[in-house]
Amino acid sequence: MPLYDYKCDGCGVRFEKEHPMSAPVVKVCPECGAEKVRKLLTTGGVQVSGSARSAAPSAPPPCASGGCAGGMCGLG
Repeated sequence: MPLYDYKCDGCGVRFEKEHPMSAPVVKVCPECGAEKVRKLLTTGGVQVSGSARSAAPSAPPPCASGGCAGGMCGLG
């Protein structure tokens, strides 16, 4: 579920709220109760719940198989 960043222009508090994309934006500040909250433009974030996911194993560097001067590049 997406995680959104908000800021209250009344008291200046910044907070995050997790909600579906179809849900209305937050309008009331959880700190002061003012209706001066605005959604911040961010790079976005998705909160993953449950077990941690591991990345797919990466291929070994080319020098591991002697592909670049027999391991002289320092990658292997």
